[in-house]
Amino acid sequence: MTKYRVKVDLMLCQGHGVCTEECPEVFKVIDMGTGYPKVSLTTENPAEELRSKVQDAVDYCPNRTLSIVEID
Repeated sequence: MTKYRVKVDLMLCQGHGVCTEECPEVFKVIDMGTGYPKVSLTTENPAEELRSKVQDAVDYCPNRTLSIVEID
């Protein structure tokens, strides 16, 4: 089974929070005091059971800041 990790491009993230709606087990939005809130990960390597929810978060992110990286 291939493992994966989640990446967030914080330079593009504007904290819309769509990811937290799709997969609150992995994503949360926090105020970093830099203007826009940003996404924070509760884990970089979520369980395989959450992959479809993480993929939905990636797909629906308005700024395309999220990605899944396969790990061998």
